[in-house]
Amino acid sequence: MLFPIQVLKAVACFSTMLFPSIFTRWLSATTSMFPSRASHPTKPLLRVNGREEFHIAIFSDLHYGENEDSFGIGQDVDSTRVMNNILSSETPDFVVINGDLITGENTFLQNSTHYVDVIAATLEQHNTRWASTYGNHDSQFNLSREALFAQETKHALSYTQHSPSDVPGVTNYYIPIYPSTSNIPVAILWFFDSQGGFPFQVPPDSAALPDYVEPSVAAWFISEQKVIAAKWGSDLPSLAFVHIPPTAFLTVQQRYLPKAEQESAQFPGLNDDVPLDSEGDGNQDATFMEALASTMGLHSVYSGHDHGDAWCGNWPNSTTGGPHLCFCKHTGYGGYGNWNRSSRNLLLKFSDEGMEVKTWVRMENGEVVQRVDLNGTYGVDKYPLQDGQ
Repeated sequence: MLFPIQVLKAVACFSTMLFPSIFTRWLSATTSMFPSRASHPTKPLLRVNGREEFHIAIFSDLHYGENEDSFGIGQDVDSTRVMNNILSSETPDFVVINGDLITGENTFLQNSTHYVDVIAATLEQHNTRWASTYGNHDSQFNLSREALFAQETKHALSYTQHSPSDVPGVTNYYIPIYPSTSNIPVAILWFFDSQGGFPFQVPPDSAALPDYVEPSVAAWFISEQKVIAAKWGSDLPSLAFVHIPPTAFLTVQQRYLPKAEQESAQFPGLNDDVPLDSEGDGNQDATFMEALASTMGLHSVYSGHDHGDAWCGNWPNSTTGGPHLCFCKHTGYGGYGNWNRSSRNLLLKFSDEGMEVKTWVRMENGEVVQRVDLNGTYGVDKYPLQDGQ
């Protein structure tokens, strides 16, 4: 969601002090055009721990740099405190920053990307590796996705990668997770760029950027699955992260969740953004959604963007199950809304039977809410009503 655009400011106190089948046929005809994108060749492999588990904490909508000449300075201090509290309580193996790292419309050209260093400093203090997707506020007049990515690459613990050159958006890539001793992955983490925002250094009355995962990205996704299947087999489980929720989230909310400010025992979690703001116009992400729904082993999809939503649901109208759909929970003190800040956490457990996923929300004050098993009976089982507000 967009705030009023503030491209230029007169005064900047402390600004430098803070660091359907038709789609299937189309996909089949186009998947051969994209080169394979290997997972990070220069980084240590991500491996499960001795209990065959892998713990991910998700930081979504941090919104650093908002109103940096006034109240935003205090907000950034508060956001850093949330990150420190979550990292100390959870000690995750990995962090996913799921979009809107920065409120780019409020930043200056000369220091907009330095907020990456502020975010990185907290993660580095805890020796925690991370990877990012970018959100709509990460593309604005004084901030570009390319500049953001260039700044991230300066940090050794960042696993964020760049899309192939002929794929739109910047953060379309994947990272394998490996067992403790083998170099054959046990799971794949997919990252997608839902774009949005405005072009870099183009007058603010210009047209907004597309705010959905484009069809050519879906084609790349299908192509990479074939590469992975040929190399490691076709039965690898996976998870996906994308900032703006695919339209399937909206369908779930409209059909299966109660009205605003009411929580579902079957799909527990905050449900205050009603209707939620999903990708594009409701049809522009159809190719991407078909690719998600048809991906064998895709367990779940995680989105942010809608700060007042934090529930998990099931893919609507699917005959094959389809992935679970989860909101991440608003982590930063920037951005709209006064809901309590927190982080969605995922525990991936691997065995001969495959991958199990447990998820919960860790609140800033240390409380844990919405602890659920994302398994075959999710949506039937009932859970305590603890939305965390």
